[in-house]
Amino acid sequence: MSHRRQAGTMRRRLIADAHHTAADRPHSVVLPSSDPSLRFEVELVVECQWTGAGAAPPSAREIAAEGITQRAESLSRSHALTECQRLHGKLAIALMRWERVGNTEISARAHCAAVTAEPELVSAVAAREDAARRRLVLSWQHEQREHTAARLRPLIVDPLRATAWWFADNQEKIDKLSEVAREFQELQSLLSPTVDDDTAGRLVDEFLLGEDIAEKQRLLLHLQKVFGEGNRSDLVERIDSVIRNAAGEPESS
Repeated sequence: MSHRRQAGTMRRRLIADAHHTAADRPHSVVLPSSDPSLRFEVELVVECQWTGAGAAPPSAREIAAEGITQRAESLSRSHALTECQRLHGKLAIALMRWERVGNTEISARAHCAAVTAEPELVSAVAAREDAARRRLVLSWQHEQREHTAARLRPLIVDPLRATAWWFADNQEKIDKLSEVAREFQELQSLLSPTVDDDTAGRLVDEFLLGEDIAEKQRLLLHLQKVFGEGNRSDLVERIDSVIRNAAGEPESS
């Protein structure tokens, strides 16, 4: 029984060797990068193996090459054009295994001989990546400045707090504390927003900016009545045109 098993194993090996074909020259393919418009140029040495009955089909080598190309594309799409060397290493590992091509009886593996790209395109992609890194760094720096400004802004308009912060870091300079406090007070007066006092006219104007036409008319008519009771016929005439405009009526000629 042992001799029969050995003979059977030897016979299967001979059949497999007869159906195994090694490519004698590299198979050149163009693979997409992470930017589909930019492509790698790849040299692959493809091997194919027919595991079916009878002779291998004439297109076995082409089928194997297509299967290897599809496997290679799944890796190349995740790499930028500047990563030729890294892609070369990944292809070398991924393609060394025998794998069946689709539903065929053909298995394929390959050796990656080279991964290259046009130098001008590689330089352009490298420049784009460098610009993106610079923008990211500038964004971080801008965020840091905004954070610092947000932290300092309350101190500038709060002399007591700002003076306390300064004194916490300069306790040996107590003789300058009064001078620093005055400087912070001056800064507060310069930088604090100016608040205008409200007036009756400003309040009326703000009320009239509302969208309720009926309320506007009621206020204007009341003002007209007050002007009349105060014997200010000039104001009565002037507010009359305002009332007409508010109501959307044409002015009398």
